Amino acid sequence: MSDLILHHYDMSAYAEKIRLCFGLKGLPWRSVQTPMVMPKPDHTELTGGYRRVPVLQIGADVYCDTHCITRVLDRVQPEPPLSPPGQEALEHGLSRWAETTFMMVIMAYFGIGGIFDEEFVEDRRKTMLPPGTNLDNAGMVLPTKLLQIRANLDRLENLLSDGRAYLLGAEACLADVSAYHPIMMLGLHERTRALLEPTRRIRDWMDHVGALGHGKPSAMESLDAIAVARDATPAAFEGEPTVPDGMSLGDPVLVLADEFGSGHVTGALAASDLHEIAVRRQTERAGEVVVHFPREEYTLIKTG
Repeated sequence: MSDLILHHYDMSAYAEKIRLCFGLKGLPWRSVQTPMVMPKPDHTELTGGYRRVPVLQIGADVYCDTHCITRVLDRVQPEPPLSPPGQEALEHGLSRWAETTFMMVIMAYFGIGGIFDEEFVEDRRKTMLPPGTNLDNAGMVLPTKLLQIRANLDRLENLLSDGRAYLLGAEACLADVSAYHPIMMLGLHERTRALLEPTRRIRDWMDHVGALGHGKPSAMESLDAIAVARDATPAAFEGEPTVPDGMSLGDPVLVLADEFGSGHVTGALAASDLHEIAVRRQTERAGEVVVHFPREEYTLIKTG
């Protein structure tokens, strides 16, 4: 198997989700540090314009968004499964709900101020916030965001009240790392740290999840990752591809994320399954790559 190459930066909470997945599975992986703000020339060389992290690279295949990456990790190493057998829908629903805490925390920190440096704030203000969003007024919504966070913490605390070690039982799974990474961010300021003080069960659970670690990382330069893609061939698709109505494999397409500011990707429609979008691209430095996205929250448009 080709190396698992994660393009990320240390501060990214969603990258922490994937780093913990590596720990849960005990996987070795290569760590490529990506700039926190644009421009990201090596990152977008591989993704075709998608700017967010984390991104997982395996040879000449590039996987965007944690919901795509986690499915790939279960294909690469099925044991232990990130989604417990028979509880996949429950895990998915719990994970998606738990991650609503992330933007609550981010907006709370914009309201508090002084958490992020100015370069980071300006980058997000200019490129990743929906039109009409005014960070200068973020302080007005701070009390609301703090209460929303408390409500989500209360639900998790109650879920753990029966003494279970992890959210879905005796073993850690994707629901745990999905719930952990936004709550981990509460430690950045005393006002948000205080929200955790009455949640003894959550704090104990966080100790267990954090102890999963990050697997076995080793550093890699972004130029070396591009060379890996250039020297590789995208993996062949096995099975019957799922193709949207009115489209055919090879059609020119555009992929747009529902989340504002993620960047868009163009290329030729490649074979993929029900849960994934795949786009084949020809790049200047990486050669031919296939960029993958989860089907959910991404729109695929035929452009020709």
